[in-house]
Amino acid sequence: MNSIRKLLISQIFKYILAIFLSIIFLLNIAFYIFSNIQYQKEIERQYDALNIMTAHLSTEENYETLEIYLEHYAHINDVIIYYKDMNQNTIFSNDVDQILRNEKEVMYEGTPVGYLAVSYQNSTLGREITYGFIGLNFISITLFIIGVNVLFRYLKKENQHIISDLDNLENPNKSIKYFEIAKLQKKLIESSEQKDRQKKIYESHIGSLAHDIKTPLSVIQIYTESLKNRKLEVNNEILSDLHEEAKKIENIIPKFIKGNYIELPYLQDITLFICDYVERYREIFETKKLNVVTKLEPLSVKISDLDLGRLIEHLSFNAFYYSDDASNVFIVTSTKHRQLIVEDEGIGMNKETIEHILAGPYRTEKAIKMNEKGSGIGYQIILDIIDRNNAKVEIKSEVDKGTKVIVSFK
Repeated sequence: MNSIRKLLISQIFKYILAIFLSIIFLLNIAFYIFSNIQYQKEIERQYDALNIMTAHLSTEENYETLEIYLEHYAHINDVIIYYKDMNQNTIFSNDVDQILRNEKEVMYEGTPVGYLAVSYQNSTLGREITYGFIGLNFISITLFIIGVNVLFRYLKKENQHIISDLDNLENPNKSIKYFEIAKLQKKLIESSEQKDRQKKIYESHIGSLAHDIKTPLSVIQIYTESLKNRKLEVNNEILSDLHEEAKKIENIIPKFIKGNYIELPYLQDITLFICDYVERYREIFETKKLNVVTKLEPLSVKISDLDLGRLIEHLSFNAFYYSDDASNVFIVTSTKHRQLIVEDEGIGMNKETIEHILAGPYRTEKAIKMNEKGSGIGYQIILDIIDRNNAKVEIKSEVDKGTKVIVSFK
C-alpha cells in the first residue's frame, strides 16, 4: 500500500532537485560567461598598463627600474613574464620552464623597443574567478540543504494535518484545515444525512405496509379462532370475507418485495446529485469536447433518486447528443426561483417542433442525423417525471442557437 507522505516527499524532492540542478547549471553558465568577459577585459587592461610602462622605461633605457617593475608585477599578479630588448637581450624573465611562446612587440610612439610575453593562466585573477565558482556552488548547495530540511519539516507537519483531517472526515464537530478535505467532509456528511433520511422513509414505508397487512390478518385470526371455538358456523359469507382479506394480503406482499430506496421520494438537495453526475460522466462529454458549466445554488426537492437520476440523465444527454463539438452545456439551479435549468448551444428547435415534442414522441430529420439511435421518447420521460413530482417545464429554443429547458419545482 502506498503512502501519501512518501509520495509527496519523493515527488516534491525530485522536482526540487531537478529545479535546483537546473538553476545551478544556469547560474554557472551565466557566471562563467560574465566572469570570462570581465576577466578578458581586466587582462587587457592590465596588459595595456604593463605594456605602456614597459615601453616608457625601455625608451629611457632604465633597465634596472624596468627589471624591478616587472619582478614586482609578476609577484603581485602571480604571472609569468619575460621581456627582451630589440637585441634579444633578456631584461627580465621568470619563465623557468620556458612555456612562453607568443611574444609581442612593445611599441613606443610607433617605434618598437622590445619584446614582451605574459601568461595570465595561473594568475591571481584567474584563481579569484575559480574561487568564485567554488564559493557560488558551495553557497548554493548549503542553501539547498537548508531549504530541503525546512521543506521536509513543513511537509512532515502538513502530512500530520492531512492525516488528522482524514481521521475526522466523518466527524462534523471537528474543524478541517484543508479546504478541499473540508468540501469532501461536507459532501460526505450531507450524503450520509440524505441516506439516513432515505432509510427512515423506507422504514416508515415498511411500517405502513406492516400496518396495512396487520388489519386483514387480524380479521382472519378472529374468524379462524371463532370457527375453532365453534362460535361461528362456516358459511359462504365467512368464506368470502376470508378470501377477500387474503386477497388484500396478496396485494400488499409485492410492495414488500419490490420496495426500493430509489423509488421513494424524499426531501433532498438535488445539487449534490448533479455534482456527482457531472463528475461521473465528464469523460463522456469530453469526447465531444463539450464544456459542462455548473452554477449550483442549494435546491431541496422532494423527489426519488430514481426520478432525479432519470431527469438529469435525459436533460443532460439531450444536450450532449444535439450539441456541436467544442460547445458549452450549462446546468444551473436557483434557490430563489426553485428552478433547474439545462441549456445547450446545439441545433435548437423551432416552435412547431416544441409543440410536437410536448404532444408525444417526435424527432426532426436534423435530430436523427445528430443521434440515429434516439427514439424520441426522452422528453416524454422527462414530462412524466415532472408531472409525477408536481413540477412544471418550459422549453425555450432557437434553431442553430441552442435549447434551454427550465424545470420549476413547487
